[in-house]
Amino acid sequence: MHVPPIRVFLNASSLPERPAGAGVYTLELAAALAAHAGVDVVAASPRPLGGCGHVAVPAGGPGQRFAWELRALGEAVERADADVYHGTHFYTPRTLPAPRVATIHDLTFFRLPRRYGFGHRQYYRAIARTTRWAERVIVPSRAVATDAVRYLGLAPHRIRVIPEAPRAGLHPARADEVSALRKSLDLEQPYLLCLGTAEPGKRAVDAIRALPLVRERHPGVVLALAGNPGSLSNALAAEALRAGVAGAVKFLGYVPDDDLAALLTGAEALVFPSLFEGFGLPPIEAMACGTPVIATQVPAMDEVLAGAALFVPPRDPAAIARAARELLGSPARRAEVSAMSSRLAATYSWERVAGETLAVYRELVP
Repeated sequence: MHVPPIRVFLNASSLPERPAGAGVYTLELAAALAAHAGVDVVAASPRPLGGCGHVAVPAGGPGQRFAWELRALGEAVERADADVYHGTHFYTPRTLPAPRVATIHDLTFFRLPRRYGFGHRQYYRAIARTTRWAERVIVPSRAVATDAVRYLGLAPHRIRVIPEAPRAGLHPARADEVSALRKSLDLEQPYLLCLGTAEPGKRAVDAIRALPLVRERHPGVVLALAGNPGSLSNALAAEALRAGVAGAVKFLGYVPDDDLAALLTGAEALVFPSLFEGFGLPPIEAMACGTPVIATQVPAMDEVLAGAALFVPPRDPAAIARAARELLGSPARRAEVSAMSSRLAATYSWERVAGETLAVYRELVP
């Protein structure tokens, strides 16, 4: 029997110019849904998304976006004749002419409030609480499902766990691509890599503090810090100076998506000392490039990385250094971890995410 496509309205109004984390989720989910025969997608976003119908959203900060959502979102959903609404970054209107799905990526603004300024913390908590109006809530890990019950009081039967995936097409870069990128970034030495360094909870400071211990045995190794510059940059530079490794810490700033595979492939390891994650996209993307991962042993990382990473306790630079020396000192061990990483990453795909998300929509649409 032919089942007609579900018409879904994706609220992608929070999509930034330089997507990371939740923004990558929105882009990849929209593309995977648009490619699925069982879905027609209309996306409300600052710019058109390939394969989707488009509702233009004014560019700007959270205030402008929220004003649009309050004023125009309900009418846009109605005009789109949508079967289901999906807020890809929390926000769920109290009333809509369609059943509602919301995605919660993490609730670190409850768990680690100091990671956010007062205004950002209050804003995120407010939009997270709107998910209580959603008939279904999607989370990327059981760890976030637990937090959604604890901090938001959501009923477990409304929550669905759908793990995310590496960006479509992300795979090990060719040797010439890696060489060209390293030359352009003045990164000729062997390097450890940290991503998302502007956020305090990512704990790039622990990677910096580990570096002198790594260099005792491997003096040529440097640490590359990549991500949008933020207020932490000066503090991290000061910590590198205090630790005596200022010349061995490279601040790369924002790295375009086109260079991500080469940057990840060229690294000896990704160091990911985050205090808490909802899913942890950078580690699984590093693994998709065959790069070993050193990650903190926190609930989502245990769940998502499934034993393929080298795990260390939070806030433990010495443990990071031991793990890095284990990989740097044994090419055979690094090759073993690399192979485990590639196998694990291959089990995650956006095609699967789209299929499982469609199944959630079909729970709500007769």
